[in-house]
Amino acid sequence: MAYGYTFAGLMLLWPLLALLGTQGFAPLVGLTGIAALILARPKWPPALYAVAFLIFIAWAAASEFWSPAARQIITGNLMEGTFAIGARSLIIVMTALFGVLTLAAAARTDMSPRAQALIWIAFALHGAIALASGFISGPFIEAVYGTEPQDTVAGIQNVNRNINAFGLVLPLVAAALAHRFGLKGTLAAAVLTALMVVAAIRVDTQAGVLCVAGMIGGFALAQVLPRNAYRALFGLAAAYVLFAPAVMMGLIRSLDGVSRSLPDSFQSRLWSWEAAIGHIREAPLLGHGLGASRTWRETFAAHPEKLAELAPNWAYYPVIPGHPHNMPLHLWAETGLVGALLAAAALVLLAIRLPAPSSLRADVRFAIAGVAGASFSLFSFAYSVWNEAFWAGLALIAAVLVLFARRAAKG
Repeated sequence: MAYGYTFAGLMLLWPLLALLGTQGFAPLVGLTGIAALILARPKWPPALYAVAFLIFIAWAAASEFWSPAARQIITGNLMEGTFAIGARSLIIVMTALFGVLTLAAAARTDMSPRAQALIWIAFALHGAIALASGFISGPFIEAVYGTEPQDTVAGIQNVNRNINAFGLVLPLVAAALAHRFGLKGTLAAAVLTALMVVAAIRVDTQAGVLCVAGMIGGFALAQVLPRNAYRALFGLAAAYVLFAPAVMMGLIRSLDGVSRSLPDSFQSRLWSWEAAIGHIREAPLLGHGLGASRTWRETFAAHPEKLAELAPNWAYYPVIPGHPHNMPLHLWAETGLVGALLAAAALVLLAIRLPAPSSLRADVRFAIAGVAGASFSLFSFAYSVWNEAFWAGLALIAAVLVLFARRAAKG
C-alpha cells in the first residue's frame, strides 16, 4: 500500500511534465524506481523477459564503444553549472533499470481506491491540457512560450509530444469509460477519441492520429482473439523488429507508384528509411554503434533527383534528420542483427508471460491491448529508439496497468 500511494502521488506530476514536453518523464521514472527499492523490494531474480531486455540494453550501451558519436561519460563542472551526462549509454541504462524496478514493484503492490483515484485525476488533467493545447495551439504557444521563433518551434514540438503522450493514456481512459458506464461511456470514449484525432490534425502530428489507429487495432484484436491477442500483438512486434529492413523496404517499393502524390514530409520519411537501410547494409551484424545516426548529416542537396520532387527549401534538410523515425530500423542501424535478435527475444518472452486477455476484467483487457497498439504506432513513425522520455512514459503507463489489473483481480 505504501508504494501504491507513493507511486500515485508522484504520478500527479504527470500532467505538468506532459505539458512541458514529456522530457521530465525520465526523471519521474527515476523517482518511482528509487521508491520501489525503498518501499516495495522487488523480487529477485527478475522475470526472464526482463533479463532479456536488460541484456539488450547492455548490448546497446556497449555499442557506444565503436560509435562515431561516442562521448565522454561525464562532462563539465557541477559547481560551474556545466555538468552533463555525455554518454547516451548511461542515460539509457539508468532509464531501463528504473523502469524495470518500477514495473517489478507494481507487480507486488496493492493499490487502494484513493491511490487509484489520484492517477485518474492526473490522466484527466493531462487529457484536458493536451486537447485544449491542440484546439487553441496558437494562443497557447504564444502564452506559454512567447513569440520568439526558436521558442515557438520548441512550443510546437512540446504540444505535439504532449498530444502523442495522451495517445498512450487514451486507451486506459476509453476502456474505463466503456466498462463503467456502458453505452453512454462507450459514446463518451468515442467522442474523446474523435477530439484526440482533431487535436492531432490541428497541430499536424500524424503520429497522434496513427496512435489512435493503433489503439483501435489493439481493441479489435482483443475482441477477436480473447485468448491470444497479447501473444499476437507482441509476437508480431518481435517479427517486425527482426525483419524490419525487409519489411520497410517492401513498404517503400509498394509506394513507388504513388510517392509523387504524397506530402513532402511523408516522401522525405520514405527516403530517410531507405537511407537507413543503406547504412544497415554497411554494418549488418554489429551495427554502427549507439548514436551513430546523429553523424549522418547528408542533405537533400546531395541528391538532386530527390530534391526535384520537393520544395526548394528542403535542399539543406538532412535525409536522416538525427534518426530514421522508425525504431526497428534505428535499432538495426546502430546495434545490428545482434541487437535485433535480443530485442525480439525480449518481446517473445513477454508475449509468453502475459496472461490471456479473457482472464482479465474487460477494462484492463482492452486497455493493455490499446496501449500496445498505440505504442507500436509511435514505435514506427515518431521517436528515436533511444528516446528515454518515451520509454519512461511507457514504463509508467505499464506500471499503472499492472496496478489496475491487480486491483481489478481483487474486486
